[in-house]
Amino acid sequence: MKRRTSLILALVLAAGVSTALAGGEGEGKTIEGTLVDAKCYLRMGATGNDHMDMQGCGTMCAKKGQPVGLLTAEGKYYPLIVAAPQIAEHVGETLRASGTLKSGSLLLDKLEMKEGDSWKEVKIGTMM
Repeated sequence: MKRRTSLILALVLAAGVSTALAGGEGEGKTIEGTLVDAKCYLRMGATGNDHMDMQGCGTMCAKKGQPVGLLTAEGKYYPLIVAAPQIAEHVGETLRASGTLKSGSLLLDKLEMKEGDSWKEVKIGTMM
């Protein structure tokens, strides 16, 4: 009986630790990729700023508040938690984003744009 109770307690403790780790703070991460508007990328795979026979479609979508994300060279997509209109003019450009990765999304702390061989910081306002 004691052995069974110990086993049950161990399983409950393991489940609690797993749950706590899954809902933790997230991990610090830096991601480099092309800024895309989520709607056009996720619906039809559009990766630049000009698509759907419209010049600047990605910028227009982001200015209207559509979510944006980074598409890495490896083809992995990361939604960015940022007010999209603030960075709308950078759709289609190579950016480097740093922040906290949680549930597959990146909560931005810093955003940089590639200019030649160097990186220039892009101003992002706070959401609160």
